Amino acid sequence: MDHNDSNTDEFGETLECARALLAGDCDNADALKANDMVSAALTLRPESGEAWILKCQTLSSLNDDTAALAAIEMAIRFAPKSAEAHYWRSAVLSDNNRLPEALKAIERCFRLVGIDDFWLLEDLYCEKAMILDALGREEQAVKTYEDGLRRCPSSSLLRAGLAPLRRSKARSNFKVLRGGIG
Repeated sequence: MDHNDSNTDEFGETLECARALLAGDCDNADALKANDMVSAALTLRPESGEAWILKCQTLSSLNDDTAALAAIEMAIRFAPKSAEAHYWRSAVLSDNNRLPEALKAIERCFRLVGIDDFWLLEDLYCEKAMILDALGREEQAVKTYEDGLRRCPSSSLLRAGLAPLRRSKARSNFKVLRGGIG
């Protein structure tokens, strides 16, 4: 095995270990360890968009939104057409209450999503709908959830997000009549 194969194996194994630490009930110690592992992987391949996305995820789990945004910007620099990178950029911007920018990022993500990104669709629709709702664009949020359910009909995530908006809309359709029983 030559030196490059060794680095590739070490890089991949390090990222997998970091992902495993972040999965499930990740506590702060696991997130810190995962962050260190991703940093080590990035010393081997600093141009890896995949590693920068994972770096963003670890920093986000540590509630370091500023560093998470910087990491996802690096991911986009190295993988500008990665739908997943733009999804994470939207999520971090949303966490920072930068909603108009988050909406632009998620819309870009929808333009970039390809056949290999089908696993991401459910989250994309949910994130976009939540951003629209937070921006006070409730009707567009409802439509986004409904569009998502057409593409991902078995999504409990999208159904759960849509239900309160539908209830809110139904309540707003009721009118209070003045007067009463006399």
